[in-house]
Amino acid sequence: MSTGSAPIPLLKAAPEPEQIAERLDGCPWRGLELALAPADVADDDALARAVEAVRAGTDGRELVLTAEAPVAWPSGAFVRVDRLTDEARACIERSAEFARTIGSPVLTIHLYAPMAPDELRDAPPLDEDAVDGFLRFFAEACLERGVSPLIENVPPVLRMRMGGVFFSPIGGHWRDLRVWHARIPELRFTLDTSHAALFRSFAAVYPTLFGLTSDEDLELGRYVEELGPSTEVAHVSDALGLLGEGLPIGAGSLELDPVVRRLGDFARFVVAEINEPNPARSPEMKAGYRAIERALAAAPVVPCRARRRLPSERLDWSQVLGRRDPVPAVLELQERFGGRRVALTGGGGSIGRALTAFLGGLESERIVVLDSHEASLTAARRAIEPAQLARVSHVLCDIRDGARVERVLADARPDVVFHLAAYKHVDWAELYPEEFADTNLQGSWNVLRAADRVGIDTVVVASTDKAALGAGVYGRTKRFMEQLTAFAARQGGAHRTAVRFVNVLGSAGSVSELFLRQARTGIPLTVTDTGMVRYWMTMPHAVTLAAHGALLAGEGTLLAGPADPVSLTVGQLAERIWRQAGRGDEPELELVGIRPGETMSEVLVGPGEELEPERFQGIAPLAGEIAMAAPAWVLERLPERGTREETRAVWLEALSRPGLLAPAAR
Repeated sequence: MSTGSAPIPLLKAAPEPEQIAERLDGCPWRGLELALAPADVADDDALARAVEAVRAGTDGRELVLTAEAPVAWPSGAFVRVDRLTDEARACIERSAEFARTIGSPVLTIHLYAPMAPDELRDAPPLDEDAVDGFLRFFAEACLERGVSPLIENVPPVLRMRMGGVFFSPIGGHWRDLRVWHARIPELRFTLDTSHAALFRSFAAVYPTLFGLTSDEDLELGRYVEELGPSTEVAHVSDALGLLGEGLPIGAGSLELDPVVRRLGDFARFVVAEINEPNPARSPEMKAGYRAIERALAAAPVVPCRARRRLPSERLDWSQVLGRRDPVPAVLELQERFGGRRVALTGGGGSIGRALTAFLGGLESERIVVLDSHEASLTAARRAIEPAQLARVSHVLCDIRDGARVERVLADARPDVVFHLAAYKHVDWAELYPEEFADTNLQGSWNVLRAADRVGIDTVVVASTDKAALGAGVYGRTKRFMEQLTAFAARQGGAHRTAVRFVNVLGSAGSVSELFLRQARTGIPLTVTDTGMVRYWMTMPHAVTLAAHGALLAGEGTLLAGPADPVSLTVGQLAERIWRQAGRGDEPELELVGIRPGETMSEVLVGPGEELEPERFQGIAPLAGEIAMAAPAWVLERLPERGTREETRAVWLEALSRPGLLAPAAR
């Protein structure tokens, strides 16, 4: 739907005389969007002062003015569309009155319910009746004053004009706005390009936080086409990664010119909403205004079709567990990884790919992905968005070659290494212990030793709950890896930590992936033993577990694990996957028996260990003295330039010695 006339570019300001004067200084700008602050709607006198500031600042000028409601109320409570309190009612009416008095044809309010991370994790589903009541009141307050009520899409991480980090279960997806427009047709839209791009970036690496399985249908062009016909105002700025909001045009990852030109076919007003380092000055905003003018004057564009992809086969594994995924500590992680160099061994695997995408969203300067499996490395490279490829290197490298590992790390010079490479199948370890010794032990020592020699600050080593008791060969290699990590930390003084993973749902080669493929095909699920008890976690949880592990390493933690992971029998998991795949009835099971090296139950915390309180969501330090006998014994005997057979023999002898890997006395 066309507006019938050219859209009007606007700058943005608060209703403050100094800021309005600064915005209007210079060229003859056509108008302003005025964003109310909580204090502006505290009472009728405050509202009158805000109106007077606008009148005084714009006196004698032919300007178009629009209005935006506050993001919080005077009490400090955030605007939440599921909470129509007495304060919210009064402030909505004052905001609408402000819009009417200054001559704004519209009033924008954010479609969100800001929640702190702990609140979001435990929150019940949003009360739709409460949202309906709030939005109907907002619409009526506006329409009574001749003002069009607009709802705006929001970013995944809420930080603008508010302290701390918050998330909203509503308002990020274009579909949310369409749903509420269908229920309350008087509501129209403000479309924010930066918010849409950030939401897609977050959904690409952590979709389950918003009840999604991927970032499908979230391209910026899709937002424009879905929301455009009911869009009155467009907020235009660039975006980058997960947190780079409101950037100057050309400073992020968006190609905005065709987007702005297409928005011009719908919106009446296009606002250069760019975050300035100093809100009292607006050079980037004014440059953005000029860029918007140029884009709007360009030839019409053909609506771009989103790049077609293979249909998604993903599943919301958090629904299988019946628990929301941990919320990442985004500010701390951005501080740790933003602008830093990172390397991942085993980076072509499922966890490595997901972690690479997550680090890319945190704007790591360089990500080096090492893997010895050519097909996995190639698939990892193909999975990366073209815009990210310039910052990601893929290196074919076997960690069993210590000299090669050292050369790669010396060239990459990462600040953090995630050591994910390992053999992991329990039954194969019983059959081929020498291969597990080569990779899990000598390979891990190669990585740790190379990190020390190159001077790498932090190494996070992936372990497993099977290390807690070390019941089989695989579990003993992982316990040994934990001890090697602690030994390296104490010997070199750098930040080294091991993180115990549990069974990651949907990871390549996992039983959960097999169950899902079987369920979708409708064939019997091949179950070892329905009574086997295991801990389970989702891929997003695994990603934050690794990333938060780097934060704990900086605090001196040597060993950590998932906080309160879900425990299910294999039979229970099979039934849940069968139902989640849409089968509905009870699954047909085919029992195949326990494999060599497996146990009926597993524990996360072994003898002499204690799981401490959760430090970041989803992760907790594991307290207890870590034995140093095995690493010391091996390193006394490893030949400096021995053959693979010679070094392997030392590791295998250590694995076979009773008590050498036993936990230290507390």
